[in-house]
Amino acid sequence: MRRKNDVDFQIFVISRFLVSLIFVVMAEFLVLVLINYMQKIWLNQYPVIWFVITILLFVIPIMVTVNMFTKVILDEVQRLEAEKAAYRKDYEKRRNLMLSDIAHDLRTPITTIAGYAKALNDGMVTDEQKKREYLEAIENKSDRMNNLINLLYEYVKLDSDNFTLKKEKVDLAELLRENAALLYQDVEEKGMELVVDIPETRCEVEVDPLQISRVVTNLINNSIRHNEPGTTITLEFKDIFYNREIIISDNGTPIEESVVDHIFEPFAVGDTSRRTKGGSGLGLSIAKRIVEMHGWEIDLYQNKRGYKKAFIINVK
Repeated sequence: MRRKNDVDFQIFVISRFLVSLIFVVMAEFLVLVLINYMQKIWLNQYPVIWFVITILLFVIPIMVTVNMFTKVILDEVQRLEAEKAAYRKDYEKRRNLMLSDIAHDLRTPITTIAGYAKALNDGMVTDEQKKREYLEAIENKSDRMNNLINLLYEYVKLDSDNFTLKKEKVDLAELLRENAALLYQDVEEKGMELVVDIPETRCEVEVDPLQISRVVTNLINNSIRHNEPGTTITLEFKDIFYNREIIISDNGTPIEESVVDHIFEPFAVGDTSRRTKGGSGLGLSIAKRIVEMHGWEIDLYQNKRGYKKAFIINVK
């Protein structure tokens, strides 16, 4: 975001400078024509007046242009500063909300772990079956907390100025097939079906293979987590006249309309989904960030383009 704004501002300054330069050149040309005309009439008779008028006629367009250029640049700087201030305010608001949601998501498993551990430690649970259930619950809650912290770490790392993609030229079609193969078992264990529609032709693209794999994995796992058994998940790759798209779609439960507009924001899935299905709401935020770092775009389509629900990545 910051780099894009810097580039946009540089383009703005250069374009306004060129416009100002053209204006000055045209104005000075008209001045030369005017002076030449006046010289023929009478100015040669008054050399001092001739000199003063000549200087004024040459200087005034430059002064006017410099003043206009300065005002335009200052107005643009003020607009950008106001925009940055609004962005920072919104960022702080979203960050505080995210921290609040993190505290909410961590508090529940911590409370459960503490309660079960105390019950076991105090000898309140004597039944061996019950002990195993308590220990299993502690392990599950610990895994949940660990996954959340790992996702938070990835989210913060991607947003850091020090993070850079490790790009290399890869066959994107083959990379997608490899990711699908790794997730087949997870899909089948949930009673779902994974359909892969990827052409055999090579498609060499410069990407960070680890991060793109993370995007595909996040999106497919998202479909696994938030749909019922019997759902068909489809991974497609379309490469038609340099219009390349990665599509992860399913015919399962649609996303609530109240969430759709904020689906890529941290913790956008809502409290109920996080409690019942284990979603953190960070996976899609991470996916969007990685996609945008590659200069690509990602959008959610529901009941559009023939898909009941699909995340479509436009590969540029």
